[in-house]
Amino acid sequence: MRIDTYRRYGTTTLFHPVAMLTITNPKIAGFKPCWATYRGLTILFDNIGLRRDGPWLRLDCALDAIPEYTLYRGLRAAMCSLNTDDLLRRYLFCALPPATYHVTLWDGPNDGNVAHALPEVRQRIEDLLIDIPGALSHGNLISGTIAGSPLIRRRGWQVSFTVQRLVIVHQAALVALLAPTAETLDTFTTLNGLRSSWNATFRSRFGIAAYEPYMPHITLGYFAHAALAEEAQADVPTWEEVVLQYTAGTSITFRSASLYGMLDMVTFFRTVR
Repeated sequence: MRIDTYRRYGTTTLFHPVAMLTITNPKIAGFKPCWATYRGLTILFDNIGLRRDGPWLRLDCALDAIPEYTLYRGLRAAMCSLNTDDLLRRYLFCALPPATYHVTLWDGPNDGNVAHALPEVRQRIEDLLIDIPGALSHGNLISGTIAGSPLIRRRGWQVSFTVQRLVIVHQAALVALLAPTAETLDTFTTLNGLRSSWNATFRSRFGIAAYEPYMPHITLGYFAHAALAEEAQADVPTWEEVVLQYTAGTSITFRSASLYGMLDMVTFFRTVR
């Protein structure tokens, strides 16, 4: 048996190259993920009820206290039904805490894409990543540019999403793909156009861009090993049925987006406005 460190997806775990790890001790039900450092800047749709943490608003929402979070609560119930401890034992699947569920509008510079930065700005971006969260509080060329994005400046719009399907992406993450509601489709189309234009502008200036086309989603967790993510593909249709059952008739609505810093896959925060 060897010890592998899976940096991006957040766990250091024992993994046998042939067979999955099986718990034989009846007093142990499972393990908790240990999330690795993964720093970056990102534009997220603003959740309601972010937790105040000193000078920051932290993505740590009390889902039961906020009536509008029916979709998040549905996803939480679905993951409980699927038994995240069992998924961890079987597939080394590390479920994200429901209090940190969110929808990303645009991914900015992070530890995973800094190598794509233009040579003349790469050092600045590397310095920014080292300085998170400071870069959000005292300003920086890159963070200031993102903060001035039309995706953030534009206010007063409203876009709502429902869960469409469940997929494993890049043999790494289990995500609930979202679709805009019929009533907000025009707003989403406008927003998507702004995102594409902004993405091209940022790429031209800094060399880094988010994925295109835009696929709004909620990440439910990460697999620690690509091979086990591949094995889990066979179960996705069953999991999808459960997720769609628990989220039927629910939606989530956003009216703004903001620049957030992240330190790992469960630690997101923004400045207090």
